[in-house]
Amino acid sequence: MEIKKLTPAETASLWSSYLTNSMAMWVTRYFIGKTQDKELHDILKYAEEIATIETEKSKAFLENANHPLPQKFDNSDVDLNAPAICTDNFTLLIKLGLVQAAQVVYSMALNTSIRKDIRLFYQECQKNTTELFIRLSDLSIKKGLNLPDLHIPIPNHVEKVSKQSFLAGWFADRRPINAIEIALLEFNFRSTEFHKTFLKSFAQITNTPELKEHFVRGADIYEKHLEIFQSILTENDLPKLPTWESELTDTTISPFSERLMLFKMSLLVASSSGQYGSSLSSIQRRDLGVHFMRLMAETLKYGEDSINLMIDYGFLDQLPMAKENPTVPTSM
Repeated sequence: MEIKKLTPAETASLWSSYLTNSMAMWVTRYFIGKTQDKELHDILKYAEEIATIETEKSKAFLENANHPLPQKFDNSDVDLNAPAICTDNFTLLIKLGLVQAAQVVYSMALNTSIRKDIRLFYQECQKNTTELFIRLSDLSIKKGLNLPDLHIPIPNHVEKVSKQSFLAGWFADRRPINAIEIALLEFNFRSTEFHKTFLKSFAQITNTPELKEHFVRGADIYEKHLEIFQSILTENDLPKLPTWESELTDTTISPFSERLMLFKMSLLVASSSGQYGSSLSSIQRRDLGVHFMRLMAETLKYGEDSINLMIDYGFLDQLPMAKENPTVPTSM
């Protein structure tokens, strides 16, 4: 049989898809067993189905290229009989947040793949993920989890920007935030709130003091970020956005392995960093840009510490690398 080679971009995407979907498959099975909501249950079954398919297809692409497989997640990483860690409402928000992040990842995988069969695979992944996003969004809106809606006045006509102070933001006469800045602040608040609360749940259920301390630190970092986002919205007479700590149960029994929790957290941190960077490129008020640069730096540092923990615990599989140059010293 002919061996179909993979580009580095394809290798990285398929490696990530294999690991992430094997995790998603088992975590979703856990949540399926806990949810009491029929509509959410049906959506989670669909999510489990596509995660299973995408795990197997990613595996096949890697094996056909003679690539060794990273250690996937399996039933040893999830206790399906453990108590619920959160309500159905927060389960819905968890899945919605993860699907939003997956859409970005799949778009990048499609755009960087060369082989037609792999591009078709990621096109199908995008289609499935978009369908899942729509179902989750519809249910979230139906339950009122998207409230409050933010609204701003409709201008009578479009004006041209006439002053360089439009870009400023350091002084008392700084302009109100515009529509795109409001949208980015709201999106980052909602996603950061989900990340913070998820980390709080991990801190509550882990039995390892070092990991508990690390998860608490991450939740505290995100809490400070939320305060910044909300203060800017409040300064512009926009409503207070909801937080979700009350949706966590009081269980201290972990359904997830330490490896799974650290891997999941590394995905959340990567998502946050990417969102902050994307927001930075669209923000027009300088003071907001400075906020996002600082928050991104804090998040990246926390992410580095998280990866170091995964290395210390022996949880991180090494991606294939370029050929080693014997004349270049290595610190590995």
